[in-house]
Amino acid sequence: MTTALYPPTVTPASRALPLLPFLGRFVRNPLRAIPQSVYEEPVVTYGKKRTLVAWVTDPALVENILVRNAELFLKTRLDRRVLRPIIGEGLLTAQGESWRWQRKIASPPFRHSELLTYVPAMVEAANICARDWRASGASPLTTDVEADMTDATFNVVTKTILAGISKADGDTIKRAGRAYLDPISWEVAAALLQYPENYWHPGKGRMKRSAVELRAIVRRLVAQRRQERPEGADLVARMLDAKDPDTGEPMSDEMIADNLATFLFAGHETTAKALTWALYILARAPQWQERLRDEIAAVTGGNAVSADTVNKLPTVSRVLKEVMRLYPPAPVMTRFNAVEVEMVGNVLPSPTLIVMPIFIIHRHRVLWDDPNRFDPDRFLPEREARYPRTQFMPFGFGQRICIGSSFATLEATAILATLLQKARFEWDGKVAPEPVSRVTLRPKGGMPLIVRSL
Repeated sequence: MTTALYPPTVTPASRALPLLPFLGRFVRNPLRAIPQSVYEEPVVTYGKKRTLVAWVTDPALVENILVRNAELFLKTRLDRRVLRPIIGEGLLTAQGESWRWQRKIASPPFRHSELLTYVPAMVEAANICARDWRASGASPLTTDVEADMTDATFNVVTKTILAGISKADGDTIKRAGRAYLDPISWEVAAALLQYPENYWHPGKGRMKRSAVELRAIVRRLVAQRRQERPEGADLVARMLDAKDPDTGEPMSDEMIADNLATFLFAGHETTAKALTWALYILARAPQWQERLRDEIAAVTGGNAVSADTVNKLPTVSRVLKEVMRLYPPAPVMTRFNAVEVEMVGNVLPSPTLIVMPIFIIHRHRVLWDDPNRFDPDRFLPEREARYPRTQFMPFGFGQRICIGSSFATLEATAILATLLQKARFEWDGKVAPEPVSRVTLRPKGGMPLIVRSL
């Protein structure tokens, strides 16, 4: 009999804190500031004189916000304020017809038939990672798998949907993106307090410099691609050829740069974090690691993962789903209500910041049995079919669900399966990283694991 695994989580506040202690916890890790009651109730509000925040965790209410009455619950100014300096008016921040047009243009590279053609690039990225581990000469090797998975997934993006990024530019983009996200909770806190956008806070200058650096690179890349006009069907080529359906005008270089920045900044991060937490969980649960390795060997016959075999790994899929339940790559969604609404006896004036904390929905005491326990069998088909569709949503939900969700799922499966063919992962028995919300869910202090090549 194996011991149940309860991987690290966040200790919530025992009660709703006064504003200053709340903000103190928030800037260190927004998940720490959320009170325990949010894990137990369908709606919890914060604010005495006026409701500042409403945490909504009930799946039916979430579906109402994101789908049934989506026109009444809009993308928040907070999202735009926090992300616009680095990704402009791309898919994550655009609104209305601009968003719909951009989404339509960006969709073809993410069709299933197209995604399967990317599997060799995904497998190769994992092989490069495994070769680098072996080439280090250390046996066993202790490495930060968060950094390694970030490199691998960025490599995939630049070989598939965004072809043609040089290694030097890629390294700069990854560094600038990390520097922008590190102090981002300060910016979110300033937005919650309705401070002006030029309000100074720790890390503000670093965020500005990082945004300028990243956007300079993407503008140069767009100008270069427009001048060269090479043949291709990657996302940049499609955007260069796109015409506005109403005016016939081509997509501007600035809008192309916005989307290029969006996919380079965020397009690989979700998969990298899912893989990071998956490797950690498997290092803590070696019996599951061996079970996956046996399945991969049986399906592939010892050969490389391919487009024919990547979707025939049900246990790998269940493990990844359970990892993303415990550690959703995008831990929070926000909206604001355009009109006054009532939710479970709570009157929310317009506009109230409505937070759908996916991290907490995935661990809610009412929704899940023993929610902090790692149990991939939650996602056996007959059990998964009983969950409301907004009870498990690692990539969001509704019309603005992450456009790359299928890409990320396929990529995570191909890379994880390939890595398990090449290496065994072990925990040092000491490091249990706290999950920290920084747009994506990162492990505090990185993710050092012991790697033994097979």
